[in-house]
Amino acid sequence: MKNTIFTFFLTLVFIQACEKDDVQIPTCKDCSFTCLEAGEADVITNDCIDDWNCAFTVNSDSKVAIDEWEGLANGSKNVFRMLNRNPGSALIDDELTDVLVFELDEFQTSFSVEGREMKGMNVHFRRLSQSCCDASAFKAVISGCMQGEKQSDGTWLVQGNLTIPYSTEDRNVKFHAQFL
Repeated sequence: MKNTIFTFFLTLVFIQACEKDDVQIPTCKDCSFTCLEAGEADVITNDCIDDWNCAFTVNSDSKVAIDEWEGLANGSKNVFRMLNRNPGSALIDDELTDVLVFELDEFQTSFSVEGREMKGMNVHFRRLSQSCCDASAFKAVISGCMQGEKQSDGTWLVQGNLTIPYSTEDRNVKFHAQFL
């Protein structure tokens, strides 16, 4: 009986290890970008929200590293990073920085994920703020929708409508931008 339980346990561990390595990210041929409704408010774009500085980059030969300030390190994937900063007022310490990172195999040219599928892309978000302590660590994003497609000029058009869980309230992050 002990051998049977031990064998069963090892089999489960082996299956989970194999599944983790073989995560298939769904593609979207001719993405229709349906994560956002037309005219939706508070969508971050390449034009940026007033008083914010925005950067949308694709970093090759990288991996998501949530222990690093900007969320990436050397690796074998493409890491997409949205970095938005608001310097705040010169009179008070109210600077904000939002960082969203996710990774994709270098050979993939499109993706469409929802909910827990985002775990396969290692999607993480963090808000750095002088006035908030809960938001300083990267949070795994497991709720929402994200779609992206590589363009003919090598850039990526990516759309997302994400919900990030925080202890005080969930934060919604909506974006439609070209990642360079």
